[in-house]
Amino acid sequence: MMMMTSQYYRRGWKLRLLRPQLQVLQCVRCQFRIVECQLSCNQTTSSPTKSTFPATVPNGQLPTFVITVDDPQRVGDPIRGYTMYTVHTKTNSPLFAKSAFSVLRRYSDFLWLYETLSSNNPGVVVPPVPEKHPFGRFDTGFVQRRRAALEKCLRKIAAHPILQKDPDFTFFLESDSFALDVKHRKAEIAQEKGGVLASIGQSLAGPRFYETDEWFDKQKAYLDSLELQLRGLVKTIEQVSKQRAELSQAISEFAQTLAELGSSDDGLGQQLAHSLTGLAEVERKAEEIQKIQSAEDVRTVMSTADEYARLIHSVRLAFSSRIRVYHNMQSAEANVRKAKQMHEANRGQARNGTSQISSTLALVADAERRSLDAKTEFDQVSKLVKSEVARFERERIDDFKTSLEAFLDGMIRRQKEASSLVSPIRINTDWIMIFSAHFGMGNISANSAETREPKSTAGTGVEVVVGWSSCGYGGVIDL
Repeated sequence: MMMMTSQYYRRGWKLRLLRPQLQVLQCVRCQFRIVECQLSCNQTTSSPTKSTFPATVPNGQLPTFVITVDDPQRVGDPIRGYTMYTVHTKTNSPLFAKSAFSVLRRYSDFLWLYETLSSNNPGVVVPPVPEKHPFGRFDTGFVQRRRAALEKCLRKIAAHPILQKDPDFTFFLESDSFALDVKHRKAEIAQEKGGVLASIGQSLAGPRFYETDEWFDKQKAYLDSLELQLRGLVKTIEQVSKQRAELSQAISEFAQTLAELGSSDDGLGQQLAHSLTGLAEVERKAEEIQKIQSAEDVRTVMSTADEYARLIHSVRLAFSSRIRVYHNMQSAEANVRKAKQMHEANRGQARNGTSQISSTLALVADAERRSLDAKTEFDQVSKLVKSEVARFERERIDDFKTSLEAFLDGMIRRQKEASSLVSPIRINTDWIMIFSAHFGMGNISANSAETREPKSTAGTGVEVVVGWSSCGYGGVIDL
């Protein structure tokens, strides 16, 4: 009993989280410095143009959306089960039939929306949905984190000036028979674009793309570096959160040991037993604080870092869509050359009449028009990508500032709560010796306490300043 109690005592006494906390703050501070430098470079090296204006409400203002995702429910058998979410929408947009409505959606529906919006809007950075997780997808904590991420994704889509007008976004939010309607919609998309395999084959068989704008090469290198930093930040916060959970468990065991020792009948005396019981209660509250802080680490900074690490993939998809538009432009130019060759061949043959020549001339004019449209689309998509990257940087700064403020405010508030738990406890020096003997520590030394002379003659002995657990607070025992 004495050896086990001593182990719990030293374990709860020596664990420290100050170093991991400083690592998190340093990582976040470095992220802000990188973001500010990069944003200033973007503003000086490029002048992105605004893209299509959003639909407006009758009074001329932009439409507003209030979207919430809640009430996750598990549906289906244990093997092929999935989670359904209720999506509530309130809006004054004229594109919707109603101003308030609710629908049921599963994760694969959100994934379809993301892929479809990315395909419908080349050059636009579409807010991503959370990644797939085949294991633990029905755990309460995971479901709640996914629900919050899906809600944030829909809100960002609704706030985007281009994506909020997309017919598929409207279809996703208000269709009551989505499971059936989405099958017809997938067939329509495949027919319009010739199927996924056809588009992939065109990209592989098309001419090789050579980048002529240095800005895109610099951005690709920057995104690679940024993704590594964000993934590293997420990993660091995961480690800190795990250490907080381990610390919470250690504090729980320490508090339980103190409570058992205080309630035991080993001749400790009523006042010392009362002091140990009070200290056990303090440690239980410290355990709750550590649990809350561990959850807040994940909810604030870690969720934001993980979101933007995934959003970098969306930026890369916008870059890839620009390359697809370039291949379409090259294909249109090739069609112009073929049409002109056919026209010249017909002109060289005397037996062909004027009607045949007029027909080939019309084909040349149509091919040139399509080529000009493709060139215009490529220029517009290039400008749109630059505008979207600038938007990405601005939102990233704002989101990181908001999450970091919430993280620091919560940490300060919980540190104050921890400090308020500590109050001076007066016990007799003989009881301290008994207390030390029970823990196998002998006399209290400088390893666990600092002894100093009393500040006044009114004291009964010396003061012992003890650092309880590792929550950043200390207690004073006036002997």
